[in-house]
Amino acid sequence: MKKIFSTLLIISIFPASFGQDSIPSNLQNEILLHPADGFTAYTLKKNEFVYCQSPFTLPFPSWAWWGITDKITAEIDLLPLLGGLFQEPHLPVPSLNFRFKLAEQNGWKPSIAFETMYQHLWRAQNQSDQENMRIERQAGNSWYNRFNFSWKNNKNLHIHFSAGVTYTENLLIENKDSLNYKGAFFNRTINPDISLSVDWRPKPWLSTHFTTSYGTTFVYLDNIPRKYQVSYGFRVAPFYKNKFGILRTFRAEFIGFYMFMPDAGEEIQSVVPIFPYFYWQWTCKKRKR
Repeated sequence: MKKIFSTLLIISIFPASFGQDSIPSNLQNEILLHPADGFTAYTLKKNEFVYCQSPFTLPFPSWAWWGITDKITAEIDLLPLLGGLFQEPHLPVPSLNFRFKLAEQNGWKPSIAFETMYQHLWRAQNQSDQENMRIERQAGNSWYNRFNFSWKNNKNLHIHFSAGVTYTENLLIENKDSLNYKGAFFNRTINPDISLSVDWRPKPWLSTHFTTSYGTTFVYLDNIPRKYQVSYGFRVAPFYKNKFGILRTFRAEFIGFYMFMPDAGEEIQSVVPIFPYFYWQWTCKKRKR
C-alpha cells in the first residue's frame, strides 16, 4: 500500500515525464473544480490530472483529481486513504468522490453536474484544533449529494451555484467554554447544502474568487455540515509558459475565510488570504512516434 501511494505521489509531482498539450494551459482556459471552496459544474478532460498538496499535511499527500472520461471525474482524498496506515486500526478510510457532467453550457443555459462523496470513519477524528471550539466526526458515515451549475460569459467571468444535502452520522459540534457551554451532537441527520461562487480570470496567470455557502464544503473544514462560510482569494500560475513541465503546470491557491458554527456559537476566521495549497494540473497524452 505504501508503495502504491508513493508511486502516485511521484507521478503527480513530476508531470514533465508525460506527454503535454502543445499549447500551455493557463488559468483562463483551465477547468477549476473547487475554486475558493466552491463547487463548479465542470469535469476534467479524459486523462487530465490534478494533484493538490497542502503544506499542513506534509510529508503525506493531500488529494488528487482524475478525468476518467470527459464526463466523469474522480476526486481522490489521498490523506484519509493513506492515514489508515498510520492510525489504529491500520485500515484505509473509505473515501469515494465522483462528479458527473450532465449538460454543457448552451447560451443562457448553464453547465450542470451531479456530485457525490461518501466517506466512512473507523474512529473519531477531530477536524478543528481551535482553542474555542471542538468539531469531531466520530465513527460512522458521511455522504453528500448535490447538483452544480456553472455559467461563463465572454469576459472570463464564471458564476457557480450548488445545492444538495449531506447525511451525517455521529457529529459533535461544541465550544470549549465550561461556563457558557453550547454544543450539539448529531446522529443520523440530513442537512441542506448550498453555495454561490464567482470567479473572474483577468490574466492567464491570475484568477480571483469569492464563495459564500452554508453546509458541507470540500477543501477547508471538509465534510462538515451546518456551517456558514465565506471564502475569498486568488490563484496564480506563475510559470505557465515555462518549458519544464513541473513548473509549467504548477498552480497555487491563496484563501482567506470566515466560518461560523451556530451550534457552538463560535467562529473561525482569517481576514488575509494566507491559507495556501499548491497543485499541478496536466493532461497525459501518448507521445507521437
